[in-house]
Amino acid sequence: MATKEEGAAKEAAKQSVNLQLMPADGSDQPVLANVTMVEPTAGVALLDFGFLDPGTMAALSRMARAGKQVPERLNGRLAARVAISYEALATLHQQIGGVLQAVSRRQKPDAR
Repeated sequence: MATKEEGAAKEAAKQSVNLQLMPADGSDQPVLANVTMVEPTAGVALLDFGFLDPGTMAALSRMARAGKQVPERLNGRLAARVAISYEALATLHQQIGGVLQAVSRRQKPDAR
């Protein structure tokens, strides 16, 4: 059963709000990530953004195509870990879906 606060938060999320996030302690600097992992926990999901050397990724792909055994474990660099509520994760899912649809439309060849 939803609390009054949860109901108010859901109603506010339906309305358009001009939200500006202010950087703190260098948080406005982009972080390069080419690997992601999601770990569900009680109440929040942990999103790990990591970096694995592109040469290593290419070598793994070649090994797999050649039928060679790939290592069971690789060490990459954790770039950032974000704890996010499931409600915010659902919103993120919608936003990412919208971006991917827009990119897909731009990449389709002209149907003339």
